Amino acid sequence: MELREERIDLQRGKAGLGFNIKGGEDQPLVAGDTGIFVTKIREEGAASKDGRLKRGDKILEINGEDVRAVPHKRAVDLFVGAGETVKLFVQHNAEALLRKKVEDAKARAANSRGGAGVQWMVVIGVVVTVGAFIWFRARRR
Repeated sequence: MELREERIDLQRGKAGLGFNIKGGEDQPLVAGDTGIFVTKIREEGAASKDGRLKRGDKILEINGEDVRAVPHKRAVDLFVGAGETVKLFVQHNAEALLRKKVEDAKARAANSRGGAGVQWMVVIGVVVTVGAFIWFRARRR
């Protein structure tokens, strides 16, 4: 999955910027990441008309201010006070990639736990088999 960064300048206009955000250090959208993510692009807004900003993009900067680890309200305040031109620095497809990494990590953890369980079952099986063999052999004498 491509993770491309891009600078996007949007003109607010009458319909506004036209997108919703979620995330922030106080309410992460994706486990383990405090970033601000685009969750919806609204028709008729500046983002929809421009066409480059997409759902799932991570906003890295708003008008030159780094927002990778800020509270959600700080990001909202930056947008509200940004003026007519809003300069964004974004990372495309970031939410999807991060969610995939989280799912892969969960799968690896589940597999490693499952693998250890299978190893113990094999050890117990061998011990029981050896014990049964010794017991039957002792009874035959």
